[in-house]
Amino acid sequence: MPMIPGDAAGKIVMSERAEIEKLVRDAYAHRAAGNIDGIMNCFGADPVFRLAGDEMLGVLTTEVRGREALHQTMLQLVGAWNWSDYRIDSILVDGNRAVVHSHGTMHFVPTGQKFETETLDLLTIADGRISHFLEFCDTHTMVRTMNFAA
Repeated sequence: MPMIPGDAAGKIVMSERAEIEKLVRDAYAHRAAGNIDGIMNCFGADPVFRLAGDEMLGVLTTEVRGREALHQTMLQLVGAWNWSDYRIDSILVDGNRAVVHSHGTMHFVPTGQKFETETLDLLTIADGRISHFLEFCDTHTMVRTMNFAA
């Protein structure tokens, strides 16, 4: 996906904004469908992914770098969490960054537990793909649901 430069005043061009929004919606649709290949196609060559949270949560909040590490993380996350009842509320685009507010029912597959929650994600786009993905979620409920001891 080629990126279209901003106009002379440095404002984002509508087609660039639309392409970023489409990329984001595609990535979230692939996540909802459990489509790992589709998710990975939305990320660039050297992606960074992290759930925001205290480092005492260890693997849950450890930054993941690179395609292979991200692929393994997505396999784990999509295998453990069903996102099919999760919806985007809004997408705000500013330059090469997008903020995504979402909500819905999360299903923890191993136990069948469900809970309502919302997330706020900050994505950075480079060369038409996601280069950085930072997710702010309710890590307390996530940890409790997973029966995770930090």
